[in-house]
Parts: sequence; C-alpha cells; structure tokens
Amino acid sequence: MISFLFHDGFESEIAALEKKRMRHIRKSLEGFQRLCEFHFHHTAPQPRIAPGKIHRVTQNEVWTMWKTELSVIHSGLRPNQYPRIWFAQSGATIAFLCIGSHIDNYRDGDMDALALSRVSDLF
Repeated sequence: MISFLFHDGFESEIAALEKKRMRHIRKSLEGFQRLCEFHFHHTAPQPRIAPGKIHRVTQNEVWTMWKTELSVIHSGLRPNQYPRIWFAQSGATIAFLCIGSHIDNYRDGDMDALALSRVSDLF
C-alpha cells in the first residue's frame, strides 16, 4: 500500500485553489491517489497514467520527482487548463509537493525549483 505525504505549502495551495472555482479539487486528488496506488505499486506496478501525461522532472538515489496534470471534476476547465501537480515518489511513499494553475500563471521552471526545495523537507 502506498502512503501519501503532503507538504504544508501544498496544503495551502490546495486551499487557495478551492476558493478559486475548483471546489472539487480534493475529490479529484483522491482519485489521482487511487491511480498512483496502481501505477507506483512497489512490487507489481500497473501503469494507469499515460506516458504522455506524466513527466519525470528529476531523480536521485532516494526519490524520483514527477509532474502531471490533475483533472479536476466539475470545474468547467478544458484539459489544457487543468492544474499541474508536482510530487515525489520514494519506495511506497508519494509526497505531494506543489500545485500550479493557469489562474496563477506559473512558470514550469519556477515550480520545478519550488518542488525541488520542498522535497528535501519530506525525504
């Protein structure tokens, strides 16, 4: 079974997105966690996330950092407007690091650096 960790900054970003038209973001995140339980299973992984939808950002001997789009149900967003989520996986643990939305007009490089700084807090 996969265990999930949430960086404090990630929690505050989710709360901010909930106030901005994405009321169902937590429910969508729960669905993504169920996908991760299959995709990143430590003994028998079953790919559930398409290779074109998940991108490896960086890795080292301890963890691998990924980013993907989080489909938010009942949001009225088009697929290119879904928020992007950064997370790290180490063994049977997945740590959610940060999330960026088109509403915030984020830059991928800045979010990669933010996620990299947050991963050291959890692993």
